[in-house]
Amino acid sequence: MKSLYPVKPACANIPKKNGFLPVNFFTDTITSQFENSSSMQMNTVVPKYDVDQLNDIILNRRSVYPRQYEKGKAIPDEVIWQILENANRAPNHKQTEPWRFKVFSGEGRRYFAELQAGIYQEYAGEDYNEGRYQKLLEYPMLASHVISIGMRRNEQGVLPENEEIQAVSCAVENMFLTVTAYGLGSYWTTAGITYFEQAKAHFDLGEKDKLMGFFYIGYVAIPYKSLSKRGPIQTKVDWINEYKNNSGINSTNTIDTKPQAVKDGVKAHDHESQARWVVILTVITMILEIVIGYYSNSMALTAEGWHMSTHVFAIGLTWAAYFFTRKYGRSQKISFQSDRLLSLSGFTSAIVLQIIAIIMALESIGRLIHPLPIKFGEAIVVAAIGLVVNGISALLLHHDHDHHDHNIRAAYLHVLADGLTSLTAILALTIGLFFHLFWLDSLSGIIGSIVITSWAVQLIKGSGIKLIDFKKAV
Repeated sequence: MKSLYPVKPACANIPKKNGFLPVNFFTDTITSQFENSSSMQMNTVVPKYDVDQLNDIILNRRSVYPRQYEKGKAIPDEVIWQILENANRAPNHKQTEPWRFKVFSGEGRRYFAELQAGIYQEYAGEDYNEGRYQKLLEYPMLASHVISIGMRRNEQGVLPENEEIQAVSCAVENMFLTVTAYGLGSYWTTAGITYFEQAKAHFDLGEKDKLMGFFYIGYVAIPYKSLSKRGPIQTKVDWINEYKNNSGINSTNTIDTKPQAVKDGVKAHDHESQARWVVILTVITMILEIVIGYYSNSMALTAEGWHMSTHVFAIGLTWAAYFFTRKYGRSQKISFQSDRLLSLSGFTSAIVLQIIAIIMALESIGRLIHPLPIKFGEAIVVAAIGLVVNGISALLLHHDHDHHDHNIRAAYLHVLADGLTSLTAILALTIGLFFHLFWLDSLSGIIGSIVITSWAVQLIKGSGIKLIDFKKAV
C-alpha cells in the first residue's frame, strides 16, 4: 500500500499559522518535577512550567464525537504533525516505540470510510448491522483527520505484549492532551473493524501486531456542556508512608497507613452520598405528610411533615457542604477551611429549626383552644410511612458513623429526633382514634416542637463553638 504520509516538515520550531501555536511541554512537564531529586525530604516544589494550565488541559480532556465537529473544515497539517510528534514522546520500555499511525485526510478520508465499511460488510457475518455500516461510511467524512492506531510488536519479542499496548495507550493520551490544548476535539474509537484480523494488513500490521482503533480529530462545532465525572482519587489510592515488616508478606492482615487527609476525603465522599439519598427520600415523604395532614386536619401529622421539611433543609445543607468541599477542596484558585464550612451549615440549619419549632408550638396551642375533627385513619398510615422513612434514613447516616464529624453527627441525631416525633404522632393518633381524645393530637405537636428545640439548641452550641473556635482560656 502506498504511504499516505506527506513529506514530514521540521517540527522543532513550527511558526504560528491559522491561529495555532505549537504545544511542546506535555511530557517534559511531568518528568521535570522529579529531576535533580537526591533525597526524600519534603521540600518546596517550584514549578518549571505553568502547572495550572496543564491541570486545566487534563481536566478538560474528553471525547468529542464526529457529529460534534465542523464538517469539512480542515486542520492545518503542521498541527497534526505536532500531535503525532507528542505521541512519539510517549514512555516505552526498552525504547521499542511500538506505535504505528496512518493519517487519512482530504479524499483519504473517503478511501478510509469505504475501506472500513467494506471490511465490515464482508467479515461481520451474523453480527452485521446496517446502522453501523452507514456510520462507518459517514463518520470519517465529518472529521478533519482520522488516524489509525497500531501496535507493532518488537521483532525480538523482548517485552510482554501488554507493555507494548500500554506504550501505545500513553502515546494516544499525549495526542488527546495536545488536541485539548489546541482547543480541538478528538475521539478514540475501537468500534467497527478494530478487532477484525482481516483488517490488519490494510494498516501494515502483521499477525503479532494489534490494531487498536481509530483517532478522529476535528474543529468543535457543538462543545460538551460539562466536564466528565470522576470519583474522588482518595478512594483509589493506598498511601503508605511508614515502614512495614515484610515478614508478614503472605498474611491477609493489612495495616491502614493512609494519611488522615486521605481518610477524611473518603469519608466526606461517603457522607455526601448518604446525605443525598436521605434528602431525596425525605422530600417525597415530607410532601405526602403535609398534604395529607392538612387534608385530614391532623395537627400531629402536619407538624411531623413540617418537621420533616426541617430535616430536608438540614440534610440538604449537609449534602451541599460536602459537595462544595469535595469540588473545591483541592482547588488552587480558592481556599477555605472545610470544617468551618460544615459547622456553618449545621449552625444555619439549627437557627431555621428553632423558628419552625416555635411555629409548630403556636399552631398546636391554637388547635388546643379551637379543636378540629381529625381523619385518624389516613393520618396514622402516613405517619407510619414517615417513621419507616426516618428509620431508613438513620440506617443510611449511621453507616460508618463518624463521631468526630459534627456535621454528619448532627444530621444523624436530627433523624433520630424526627423518628421520635413520628412515633409520638402515631401514638397520639391511635389513642385519639379509640378514646376520642382530640386534644392529645395537639399535645403531640407541642411535644414535637420541644424535641426540635432541644436538638436545635444542641446543634447551635456544638457548631457555634467550632465555628468561632471557642476555647477556654488557660
